[in-house]
Amino acid sequence: MAPSFKDEAHLIILPGSLHTLVRFGLEDAITPPTYSIPTRVYRNPNQDGCFQATAPVGSEGDPESYAVYPIVRGEIVNVDALNFLFKCLLRSVLKDNPLVLLDSITFTLIQSSSRWSPVALEMITNYAFETLQLAAFAVVPAALCSLFAHGSFSNACVIDVGYEKCEISPIVDFQVFAPAVTLHELLPELSDDQIESLKRSPIFECLSEEQAKGSYFGVAGLLDDGKAKNPEDEGVLDIASIVTSEKSTREILEEKEREKRGKSHKKKGKTEDEKSNSERENNQFVDNEGNVITVGKERFQGSGRLIENLSHAIFRALSKVPDMKKREECYENLVICGKTSSIKGFREELLVQLYSKFVAGADIEEYEKRRKERIRQGAPFRNEAAGLMDELQLAQAPKRVRVIPKPDYFSAWKKAGFEDCAFLGGEILCRQIFGGSGDNELYLSKEEYYDKGPMWIRHVKL
Repeated sequence: MAPSFKDEAHLIILPGSLHTLVRFGLEDAITPPTYSIPTRVYRNPNQDGCFQATAPVGSEGDPESYAVYPIVRGEIVNVDALNFLFKCLLRSVLKDNPLVLLDSITFTLIQSSSRWSPVALEMITNYAFETLQLAAFAVVPAALCSLFAHGSFSNACVIDVGYEKCEISPIVDFQVFAPAVTLHELLPELSDDQIESLKRSPIFECLSEEQAKGSYFGVAGLLDDGKAKNPEDEGVLDIASIVTSEKSTREILEEKEREKRGKSHKKKGKTEDEKSNSERENNQFVDNEGNVITVGKERFQGSGRLIENLSHAIFRALSKVPDMKKREECYENLVICGKTSSIKGFREELLVQLYSKFVAGADIEEYEKRRKERIRQGAPFRNEAAGLMDELQLAQAPKRVRVIPKPDYFSAWKKAGFEDCAFLGGEILCRQIFGGSGDNELYLSKEEYYDKGPMWIRHVKL
């Protein structure tokens, strides 16, 4: 019979490249993490291979020279430093809860990236039982947690857009695979901290095509190549459009004049304070040190290439799913999470990119055109190979793209936002794993560890 664990003794940790989310105890309602701390420890200058929780004395001028970041771009690069971080967190838990016994605590570790190596997981398992002396240990993938936070779907695709990495995890029959990583840099004249402050500020957003048309820069001015439309060209007529248009020249001239008067009226009618962010040439934000930074159109360009490349990466990842029906379900059950997804307009623009580039509607029309052309030529049998290729390409394309709506029954999470929904899913799975269901197939107990060793975590890991 499986041992019973108390809800107040569950420790849940989600370590990321920048921050680690922590909660101890699930006796209350499912809420956001209690703590968010930097995923960082410091080298001990007096003992090689040892770490400490705070910067060494005398390093006030350059504490970063002693800093160690255990996780970089989702990959564990220093497992000893990560284990020490877990030890520091456990000490804090015991300090706040002096009546809790070590051998009653369960540890649920949310695996933030599929780039974690099996060896690193085994070393963490060994540390959890040999050094921390915990009662039980479970590892759950962040992608699966993000999905469970939105509901129970056997086939889906989780898109986690975080710091220095974008991980795309198709989930087929609750199995996670095929991550994809993308990294883009912008605004080299700003420091990393200032760029982070800009991304968190309300002036950093993704504009839809309609919003871009009404912005100060226009669509052409927001292109990555920086070739903005020359103001002197405004009002100059496109001769080709006049020739191909069904309207008369007089009607086109009158329409252009009305547009010009409308734009002029808008520009004169609004003060600088009344203009929205997209209507301003420059806008300001305040960084962490209180400095006021002014930026131009770069505040709208930070996500363009990322979203475009991300849409292609999603298509490539889901193209590896062999079952076409399950692949369709993945497209219809998208989960977009991660801190970067909180940028205003990011989700909507990603959906627009997926629709415009990969949804089968346009492909069907093109396929029908080519098929009718072959029939018109009177020899469809001569192009059987071309027709077969058309059908194969059409089969690869999704028919629909849909994002799973956020659940509205977690009131505390609605206020905090669902960017860290992997932690919410981790709380749900923790209760299911250690909830006394009668088996321990999803976690490793202390007795099982001493019997089978740390490698057994591979068999109980979700």
